Amino acid sequence: MPKPRMLIVAGPPGAGKSSLFALSALSDRIFNADDRAAALNGGSYQSIPLSVRAIVNREFERYVHASIEAGESFALETTLRSTITFEQAKLARANGFEVAMIYVALDTVEHHIDRVKRRAARGGHSASEATLRRIHSSSMANLPVALDPNASGIDSLTIYDNSDSEGEPFLALEAFDGKVVRMSDHFLLWLQSALHWSDADLAKSRAAVSGR
Repeated sequence: MPKPRMLIVAGPPGAGKSSLFALSALSDRIFNADDRAAALNGGSYQSIPLSVRAIVNREFERYVHASIEAGESFALETTLRSTITFEQAKLARANGFEVAMIYVALDTVEHHIDRVKRRAARGGHSASEATLRRIHSSSMANLPVALDPNASGIDSLTIYDNSDSEGEPFLALEAFDGKVVRMSDHFLLWLQSALHWSDADLAKSRAAVSGR
Protein backbone atom coordinates (compact mmCIF):
# COMPACT_ATOMS: atom_id res chain seq x y z
CA MET A 1 0.00 0.00 0.00
CA PRO A 2 1.54 3.36 -1.02
CA LYS A 3 2.30 5.95 1.61
CA PRO A 4 0.04 8.97 1.93
CA ARG A 5 1.69 12.09 0.54
CA MET A 6 2.07 15.63 1.80
CA LEU A 7 2.86 17.96 -1.09
CA ILE A 8 4.06 21.49 -0.39
CA VAL A 9 4.14 24.14 -3.12
CA ALA A 10 6.35 26.93 -1.78
CA GLY A 11 7.96 30.16 -2.82
CA PRO A 12 7.83 33.93 -2.31
CA PRO A 13 4.79 35.95 -3.45
CA GLY A 14 4.69 36.50 -7.20
CA ALA A 15 6.70 33.40 -8.07
CA GLY A 16 3.80 31.84 -9.98
CA LYS A 17 3.08 28.97 -7.60
CA SER A 18 -0.67 28.85 -8.22
CA SER A 19 -0.32 29.26 -11.98
CA LEU A 20 2.32 26.58 -12.41
CA PHE A 21 1.25 24.11 -9.76
CA ALA A 22 -2.45 24.54 -9.04
CA LEU A 23 -3.25 22.54 -5.93
CA SER A 24 -6.52 21.28 -7.41
CA ALA A 25 -4.52 19.44 -10.07
CA LEU A 26 -2.17 17.89 -7.52
CA SER A 27 -4.43 16.46 -4.85
CA ASP A 28 -8.07 15.91 -3.93
CA ARG A 29 -7.46 17.37 -0.48
CA ILE A 30 -6.08 20.92 -0.64
CA PHE A 31 -5.87 24.22 1.20
CA ASN A 32 -4.98 27.58 -0.33
CA ALA A 33 -4.86 30.26 2.36
CA ASP A 34 -5.20 33.17 -0.09
CA ASP A 35 -8.29 31.69 -1.70
CA ARG A 36 -9.87 30.98 1.68
CA ALA A 37 -9.09 34.48 2.95
CA ALA A 38 -10.67 36.00 -0.15
CA ALA A 39 -13.75 33.85 0.35
CA LEU A 40 -14.11 35.23 3.88
CA ASN A 41 -13.49 38.74 2.54
CA GLY A 42 -16.49 38.86 0.25
CA GLY A 43 -14.63 37.31 -2.65
CA SER A 44 -11.95 40.02 -2.76
CA TYR A 45 -8.22 39.34 -2.53
CA GLN A 46 -7.57 43.00 -1.70
CA SER A 47 -7.42 44.67 1.74
CA ILE A 48 -7.94 41.42 3.63
CA PRO A 49 -8.16 42.25 7.37
CA LEU A 50 -5.67 40.73 9.81
CA SER A 51 -8.63 39.24 11.68
CA VAL A 52 -9.53 37.24 8.58
CA ARG A 53 -5.94 36.13 8.13
CA ALA A 54 -5.92 34.94 11.75
CA ILE A 55 -9.05 32.85 11.15
CA VAL A 56 -7.53 31.34 8.01
CA ASN A 57 -4.27 30.52 9.79
CA ARG A 58 -6.18 28.58 12.44
CA GLU A 59 -8.20 26.76 9.76
CA PHE A 60 -5.00 25.99 7.87
CA GLU A 61 -3.39 24.41 10.93
CA ARG A 62 -6.51 22.34 11.67
CA TYR A 63 -6.60 21.17 8.05
CA VAL A 64 -2.99 19.96 8.17
CA HIS A 65 -3.41 18.12 11.47
CA ALA A 66 -6.73 16.58 10.41
CA SER A 67 -5.19 15.32 7.17
CA ILE A 68 -2.25 13.78 9.01
CA GLU A 69 -4.49 12.15 11.62
CA ALA A 70 -6.69 10.73 8.88
CA GLY A 71 -3.68 9.44 6.94
CA GLU A 72 -4.96 11.10 3.78
CA SER A 73 -2.76 12.64 1.09
CA PHE A 74 -3.01 16.41 0.88
CA ALA A 75 -1.43 19.49 -0.69
CA LEU A 76 -0.87 23.02 0.49
CA GLU A 77 0.70 26.25 -0.69
CA THR A 78 2.99 28.46 1.38
CA THR A 79 5.43 31.34 1.01
CA LEU A 80 7.72 29.52 3.46
CA ARG A 81 8.03 32.72 5.45
CA SER A 82 8.17 30.74 8.71
CA THR A 83 9.34 27.34 9.88
CA ILE A 84 5.86 26.04 10.77
CA THR A 85 5.77 24.16 7.46
CA PHE A 86 8.80 22.16 8.54
CA GLU A 87 7.19 21.29 11.86
CA GLN A 88 4.11 20.08 9.99
CA ALA A 89 6.24 18.13 7.52
CA LYS A 90 8.14 16.40 10.32
CA LEU A 91 4.86 15.45 11.95
CA ALA A 92 3.55 14.04 8.67
CA ARG A 93 6.77 12.13 8.08
CA ALA A 94 6.66 10.68 11.60
CA ASN A 95 3.15 9.46 10.80
CA GLY A 96 4.21 7.56 7.70
CA PHE A 97 3.77 10.23 5.03
CA GLU A 98 6.03 10.84 2.05
CA VAL A 99 6.73 14.58 2.05
CA ALA A 100 7.61 16.48 -1.13
CA MET A 101 8.23 20.16 -1.73
CA ILE A 102 8.15 22.10 -4.99
CA TYR A 103 9.82 25.49 -4.55
CA VAL A 104 9.37 28.24 -7.14
CA ALA A 105 11.13 31.61 -7.27
CA LEU A 106 12.35 34.37 -9.58
CA ASP A 107 15.81 35.79 -10.09
CA THR A 108 15.40 38.96 -7.98
CA VAL A 109 13.12 40.30 -5.26
CA GLU A 110 12.31 43.25 -7.55
CA HIS A 111 11.00 40.78 -10.12
CA HIS A 112 8.73 39.27 -7.46
CA ILE A 113 7.45 42.70 -6.45
CA ASP A 114 6.71 43.62 -10.06
CA ARG A 115 4.77 40.39 -10.60
CA VAL A 116 2.68 41.00 -7.46
CA LYS A 117 1.89 44.56 -8.58
CA ARG A 118 0.73 43.25 -11.94
CA ARG A 119 -1.41 40.65 -10.20
CA ALA A 120 -2.94 43.28 -7.92
CA ALA A 121 -3.85 45.39 -10.96
CA ARG A 122 -5.88 42.41 -12.18
CA GLY A 123 -7.69 42.14 -8.84
CA GLY A 124 -5.38 39.58 -7.26
CA HIS A 125 -3.89 39.56 -3.78
CA SER A 126 -1.12 41.98 -2.91
CA ALA A 127 0.90 43.45 -0.04
CA SER A 128 3.13 46.42 0.61
CA GLU A 129 6.59 46.44 -0.90
CA ALA A 130 8.13 46.27 2.58
CA THR A 131 6.05 43.20 3.40
CA LEU A 132 6.95 41.52 0.12
CA ARG A 133 10.65 42.12 0.72
CA ARG A 134 10.36 40.73 4.24
CA ILE A 135 8.55 37.59 3.09
CA HIS A 136 11.02 37.06 0.25
CA SER A 137 13.96 37.34 2.63
CA SER A 138 12.42 34.91 5.12
CA SER A 139 11.50 32.43 2.40
CA MET A 140 15.01 32.43 0.97
CA ALA A 141 16.48 32.05 4.45
CA ASN A 142 14.30 28.99 5.09
CA LEU A 143 14.98 27.32 1.74
CA PRO A 144 18.30 25.67 2.77
CA VAL A 145 16.51 23.92 5.63
CA ALA A 146 14.38 22.08 3.08
CA LEU A 147 17.52 20.28 1.88
CA ASP A 148 17.95 18.64 5.29
CA PRO A 149 15.26 15.97 5.80
CA ASN A 150 16.01 15.70 9.52
CA ALA A 151 15.51 19.43 10.06
CA SER A 152 12.64 19.89 7.60
CA GLY A 153 10.83 16.56 7.36
CA ILE A 154 11.02 16.84 3.57
CA ASP A 155 11.96 13.73 1.59
CA SER A 156 12.21 15.29 -1.85
CA LEU A 157 12.76 18.85 -3.01
CA THR A 158 12.42 20.25 -6.52
CA ILE A 159 13.37 23.87 -7.20
CA TYR A 160 12.21 25.84 -10.23
CA ASP A 161 13.11 29.29 -11.55
CA ASN A 162 10.12 31.00 -13.18
CA SER A 163 11.80 34.28 -14.19
CA ASP A 164 10.95 33.94 -17.88
CA SER A 165 7.28 34.88 -18.06
CA GLU A 166 7.17 33.88 -21.73
CA GLY A 167 8.82 30.48 -21.30
CA GLU A 168 8.62 27.32 -19.24
CA PRO A 169 9.82 27.20 -15.64
CA PHE A 170 13.47 26.22 -15.39
CA LEU A 171 14.27 23.15 -13.29
CA ALA A 172 17.29 24.18 -11.26
CA LEU A 173 17.74 21.43 -8.68
CA GLU A 174 16.29 18.18 -7.43
CA ALA A 175 17.21 16.53 -4.15
CA PHE A 176 16.11 13.31 -2.50
CA ASP A 177 16.75 12.41 1.11
CA GLY A 178 19.05 15.40 1.45
CA LYS A 179 21.22 14.51 -1.54
CA VAL A 180 21.24 16.52 -4.76
CA VAL A 181 20.38 14.17 -7.62
CA ARG A 182 19.94 16.66 -10.44
CA MET A 183 21.02 20.23 -11.10
CA SER A 184 21.12 22.59 -14.03
CA ASP A 185 24.32 23.05 -16.00
CA HIS A 186 24.00 26.80 -15.56
CA PHE A 187 23.43 27.16 -11.83
CA LEU A 188 21.40 30.19 -10.85
CA LEU A 189 23.05 32.94 -8.83
CA TRP A 190 19.98 33.56 -6.69
CA LEU A 191 19.83 29.90 -5.74
CA GLN A 192 23.54 29.64 -5.02
CA SER A 193 23.20 32.68 -2.77
CA ALA A 194 20.10 31.32 -1.01
CA LEU A 195 21.78 27.97 -0.31
CA HIS A 196 24.97 29.73 0.87
CA TRP A 197 27.03 27.60 -1.49
CA SER A 198 30.55 28.66 -2.30
CA ASP A 199 31.96 27.85 -5.73
CA ALA A 200 33.64 24.86 -4.08
CA ASP A 201 30.30 23.64 -2.71
CA LEU A 202 28.77 24.03 -6.14
CA ALA A 203 31.59 22.06 -7.77
CA LYS A 204 31.28 19.32 -5.13
CA SER A 205 27.55 18.96 -5.69
CA ARG A 206 27.99 18.93 -9.45
CA ALA A 207 30.65 16.21 -9.17
CA ALA A 208 28.38 14.14 -6.93
CA VAL A 209 25.52 14.37 -9.42
CA SER A 210 27.81 13.50 -12.35
CA GLY A 211 29.11 10.47 -10.47
CA ARG A 212 25.70 8.91 -9.96
